[in-house]
Amino acid sequence: MASDEIERDKAAIWEVRRAWAFARDQGEWDRLASCFHADATITVSWYSGSAAGFVQRSGEMGGARRPEERNKHWLGNRRAKVIGNRATLETDVNVVIREYLDGHLFDYMAWSRFYDLFEKREGIWRIFKMSCIYDKDRLDPVIPGSVPAAFYDTVPLSGIESGFAFMRFRQVKKGRTVPPGIVLGDSPGETALRDEGARWLAGT
Repeated sequence: MASDEIERDKAAIWEVRRAWAFARDQGEWDRLASCFHADATITVSWYSGSAAGFVQRSGEMGGARRPEERNKHWLGNRRAKVIGNRATLETDVNVVIREYLDGHLFDYMAWSRFYDLFEKREGIWRIFKMSCIYDKDRLDPVIPGSVPAAFYDTVPLSGIESGFAFMRFRQVKKGRTVPPGIVLGDSPGETALRDEGARWLAGT
């Protein structure tokens, strides 16, 4: 494949990822669905399953959000590999959220990476499998000092799980189930995810 064609493919792939972020944050659910192939899957902190189910659940969550609550997926550095009609895309992402937990208003931030398997079908690139690698996170009360230190007693701040500690804490507080198979940075799970991507590109 010529280098200029690869660069055009990379640009098209990146545009899908950017469209995903805007659609997810702005509640454009039809546009969000268009970023995925019909048989696509996704695993993130609160959901693992079909992309269609993810879009539906995202819409339900968006409808339940209070006026003070916001979220943003801020995309940064990225790198893509393209072989034929298949590609991988890894993107740095900051997940920035303002939300209520137990009646207190918090600002949450996660430093993560999206790891996507893309496929071009009928000339159009879309996501076939979306995963997230979680590196570290933090949770701060909007009003400093308004939350007692005991609020965080169950949050593990050492070991490999520390990079996902506040995300898990939030999901439990909201009554959500964290799915198995969450990928943490610098873990065997990340190695396995990258191996899967390499096999995907090779068509094996």
